[in-house]
Amino acid sequence: MLLKKRPNWVPPHLWLRLLRLKDRKKYYRRQVVRFFKYPALAIAYARYRSAIEKADWKLVKQRVFELKDIATRVGDKRVILEIVHALDRIGCHRESGRLWIEHLAQYENRFSNEWRGEDLSKKNVLIVLDRIAGGGLGIGYRCAPIIPRVMTIAKNVSIIVEPRLLKIFHQNFPGASIFSSDKENIIGPIDYMISPANLLARFAPENGLSDPGFRPLIADSEKTTRLRKKYLNKYGDNKPLIGICWHSSHHGKDLPSIKQWHDFIYSRNAVFFSLQYGDVAADVEKLGPGRVMVDETINQLVDMDDFAAQVSALDGVITIMNTLVHVAGSLGVPTVVLRDDWFRRDLPFLSDSLPWYPNLRAAGKNGREWNLVFCEAYEKLKQLIASPRP
Repeated sequence: MLLKKRPNWVPPHLWLRLLRLKDRKKYYRRQVVRFFKYPALAIAYARYRSAIEKADWKLVKQRVFELKDIATRVGDKRVILEIVHALDRIGCHRESGRLWIEHLAQYENRFSNEWRGEDLSKKNVLIVLDRIAGGGLGIGYRCAPIIPRVMTIAKNVSIIVEPRLLKIFHQNFPGASIFSSDKENIIGPIDYMISPANLLARFAPENGLSDPGFRPLIADSEKTTRLRKKYLNKYGDNKPLIGICWHSSHHGKDLPSIKQWHDFIYSRNAVFFSLQYGDVAADVEKLGPGRVMVDETINQLVDMDDFAAQVSALDGVITIMNTLVHVAGSLGVPTVVLRDDWFRRDLPFLSDSLPWYPNLRAAGKNGREWNLVFCEAYEKLKQLIASPRP
């Protein structure tokens, strides 16, 4: 049995290979089970995965709908959930939400009074965005743009968030009651509780259209102004200030190497700031001494308000897929995310935009070398920076 955490004596690259081998074994094991239970489903699933390996996203879209018809007919919840995410990735957001509501919502029994789409007028609702409901930092930021829509139709809205989000939610949603734990004294009775999956499915955006009601979160303006002034005074105002994040410990991501990041950074006339969590000293040295700035006064693992202000103080962000995408996206900061071809993250594959973050674009690998993806990402970021923020 493979341990969940890498032992110190196992090199990171070997641990990564072991985890990916475990994933492949899981895939084949599940395929064998599917074949004996539902042969047609197993064949359709194999065709779907084959299209992904070819990075043929139009074919993937076709195969997704073929797989959806069979999976819903036989009632395979695991495959249906995978299709829910796949539909989002190919831009079919309304179909994704409808599929979740029709085939998976009945199994969302986290709360006895879970909202099932009933009329919320004159009702008290509690939106649960902490880890109890499968949430956390990322899901808190992801759901933030939807909250004003709930507040316009419900009588009272209470929200439970991860503790590090308390301050920014208090600042941005003064009409709601914000809590960090369900053990706190929530005022008044709660008619309905809403989980993140439920919220995202029932307020799924129109396919291919940006949310016209998008309202970005606002970081602490005093902190943002102070950091912006500090950076401009120290590094000058003739170069764009760009935040970057390059590392993830998750094995299910195909990432550019440090060398590829190094080559990109040295080829651009910009000031780059590390937005990477944890101890980055060794990586920053490899990226190039003096080329990536680290603000030692900011620690996102301790204070997310300072971090949100730092992100807001920059001109733009280029990052891999992680929580930073949701932080920058919800703040309306120009952001380009580097998307791999593994079809495992909820990023666009048939376009470059996400309707829930108007100032975010994706630069997809699409079978190319990462240096070409970096070039595309930088050009897209320049265009976003030149446009007014939402």
